[in-house]
Amino acid sequence: MKFSIIDVNNSGKALCEIGWNWRTAPLEDYDLWCALAGKGTMRINGIAYPIQKGACFLVHPGDQPEADQDPENRLTVVFIHFTVEQEAAPYKDELLPERVIYLEEVYELEQLLNQVLETKFKKDEWTAQEFDCLMKQMLMKLYRSRKQAQGLPTSSVSKKQRQVVSQVMRRIQEDNGRSRPYEELAQLVGLTPGYLSKLFKQVTGISVKEYITHIRLQRAQYLLSQTSMNVSQVSETLGYSSIFLFSKQFKQHYGLPPSHFKFDGVQPRSHGEKKTL
Repeated sequence: MKFSIIDVNNSGKALCEIGWNWRTAPLEDYDLWCALAGKGTMRINGIAYPIQKGACFLVHPGDQPEADQDPENRLTVVFIHFTVEQEAAPYKDELLPERVIYLEEVYELEQLLNQVLETKFKKDEWTAQEFDCLMKQMLMKLYRSRKQAQGLPTSSVSKKQRQVVSQVMRRIQEDNGRSRPYEELAQLVGLTPGYLSKLFKQVTGISVKEYITHIRLQRAQYLLSQTSMNVSQVSETLGYSSIFLFSKQFKQHYGLPPSHFKFDGVQPRSHGEKKTL
């Protein structure tokens, strides 16, 4: 089953005004609607859902949402409208997340949402592909969170354990995904490597290794598209043992080879070098 996620140029991030509420006709497209702060109530087709920090709603075409905020705890939300274009087998709505997923940790969520919003200002031949890739990352994150919630009672993982995992995730993000021994990460939070590995998978739905690879490739995509570094330089900078392994992982992750994310800015020149007209 293959499909593409298409931007319909209706997205943004907002601190909801005093007196804000949302009443709309049935939607013609999908709306990924995430609360980064605040509280309120969302009603979709007559069913009420609490809005809280980390609540991500996926409103489907034909749904008629209504939302109100707590006036004492105003909402900060990100909304991203999109359509789905079928490429092969019939597309199935059930492959997308439920109408709402509640995430405990919003740091990574907000980072990814901001990346999606930034595509509005990148009008080039890769903008559509970047939006598609980032939105699929987002939906996979929500899909895995749903699967985790279905197979793992929330009470089995304490708030303290989630905070421990969040601390490890932040360290990996600070390192831009560069390799770090499990023993060192475990020592950071006072756990054994084996227990950290088990707890990380339990909380996030992916392994420490998979998360490191995700952050590393995210950094690689930035370096390739926003700096003058070439593929070989990025591969070496991020600690890959070979450019072949880097290119293989990158293509598996983004669906495109790293050579396609080419920097279009001004190339640096040596100090004192004469400019050629």
